Amino acid sequence: MKKKDLLISLAIIACSGLSVLYYTQRQGYVGIDAGGADAILQLNSNWFSNTTINSGAEPAAISARIHRPQFLSLSMKQDGHTWKIESRGPWADLSKIKVRNDEATALRLGPPFLIKPKISKNGSLLYVDFAIIGQAGEQYENFITKNNQAVTGAKIKIVDEAGNALESGKFQYG
Repeated sequence: MKKKDLLISLAIIACSGLSVLYYTQRQGYVGIDAGGADAILQLNSNWFSNTTINSGAEPAAISARIHRPQFLSLSMKQDGHTWKIESRGPWADLSKIKVRNDEATALRLGPPFLIKPKISKNGSLLYVDFAIIGQAGEQYENFITKNNQAVTGAKIKIVDEAGNALESGKFQYG
């Protein structure tokens, strides 16, 4: 191998290394507004790295690139009890979270929730279920835990914008 070819190869390797170093050092900020709940959001980026951010007063510093959510957990304390709901997708507006260098990205997710009916038919059987949808269109699992115990016999209350209860009841199966 000629000396000139060796120097060109070393220059290419050095430029590649500097490019990777530059792109891995860039950081942006992500803040989560979860409607009063405490949020834990696990993100995966295209560089095989995982990042976990929490809701809080200050935005979290994370690498500047496109991130994709993997897991979301919302928890809230009320009357000495801890309520929790989780999501593994689909993510809707959260499916791609673009974090730019030295810029802040605000995520609004979680409550108030939208409860949508899901109806399916299999032959002569009709199945009625529901989907729990957050502010960003993210879908949550159909169960909630209270103090790490699954809540059975879910209840629902429909309220208007002023907070007045329009209707209440509970889901019944069978």
